Amino acid sequence: MSDRPKPKARQTLLLLMALMAVAHLDRQILGITLDQIGSEFDLSDTQLGMLSGLIFALAFCLFGFPAAVLAARFSRRVVISGSAMIWSGMTILTAGAHSFSALVLARIGVGAGEAGSVAPAHSLISDLYPPERRASAMSIFATGTNIGVLLAFLIGGVVGQLYGWRAAFLAAGVPGLVLAALLAWKLHEPRKSASVPERIFGESLALMRADKGLHDITIAMALTGIVTFGTLSWGPTFVIRGYELSQAQTGLILALAVGIGGAIGTILSGLVADRLGARDRRWRLRFVSLAVLAGKPFTLYFLLWGEGSLGLAAMSVGALVGNVFWGPTFAYAHDRVPVHCRPMITAFLLFMFNLVGVGIGPTAIGALSDLFASGPQGLGTALACSHVLGVMGAWLYWRAANAAHV
Repeated sequence: MSDRPKPKARQTLLLLMALMAVAHLDRQILGITLDQIGSEFDLSDTQLGMLSGLIFALAFCLFGFPAAVLAARFSRRVVISGSAMIWSGMTILTAGAHSFSALVLARIGVGAGEAGSVAPAHSLISDLYPPERRASAMSIFATGTNIGVLLAFLIGGVVGQLYGWRAAFLAAGVPGLVLAALLAWKLHEPRKSASVPERIFGESLALMRADKGLHDITIAMALTGIVTFGTLSWGPTFVIRGYELSQAQTGLILALAVGIGGAIGTILSGLVADRLGARDRRWRLRFVSLAVLAGKPFTLYFLLWGEGSLGLAAMSVGALVGNVFWGPTFAYAHDRVPVHCRPMITAFLLFMFNLVGVGIGPTAIGALSDLFASGPQGLGTALACSHVLGVMGAWLYWRAANAAHV
């Protein structure tokens, strides 16, 4: 097999990275504006956690599998561009919400739209890049997450403080409509190399159940997702409350730490994983495990004991390794299944990642914050508790690595 990517691979990868950026802009704009929304509608942390987590996750998971089937059978370009148009439009509609129920309905629309983005995008990347370069390509795609978070924190922090949260949502929704048109026009889709069986769901599920390595990374990704999305949802609020910074200051700091620092860590993780994996495939996931564990002491210091610039510096170190799992995880999964099963395998992984990570993470942390105490101390303790699950996820990644040679 050639170790060179196919024609137009780089252009496609950049467009898909932009897709990921816009998706996470529209997903995470809520995190930096939670306090404003909570104050206007008199919502508890538990309700805010449900809005940013469980409600979005249920919609994402409900529509994820049908989107994966469409991506496997029909044009991935059409599925991707149509999905971007839906979630961007729903983000704009969020700005007009005047009740908690309206916020819930708009959030369901954002989750349903985003469900059609990642699985077909992963399928395209695996078609365009050989296994030897797939973790790097997946990690570059995943940097769109960090770019989207950067934009969400900047727009939500600055525009939200100056003009209110509704203006922030309007500003976040417009770029996705423009990108949807660009994707429909310019996104390159290679010809599919295999026919798709009628029972693709059942075949993919059987593969997941039979493969111990796939089973382990699915659970590992779900546990890691609790930490990832819990932190993205509540981290800005914790900085505002605990470090006594304004919304604009918080947005700028987190944009630098999570957006730029996290993007650097994500890209490097894919490059390092591919290089280590060239000698021993097991080190693609072992590297993920060690990197996740290395960031925990810094993050716990930031949440429990840190203050001022030293605490924020520790947070930046934790953010550097916050997304290292993404590229190696999906590259590992796609290497172990037939081509036609890749969109559905991605959907299975994202189902667990979002149902458990997005669904449980922000909601549970909000509930724990209400339980422990109001204010920064309770929220910081609730965020710290989630990292116990992150350690368990790192152990499962290490165990899955032992099956990499099978």
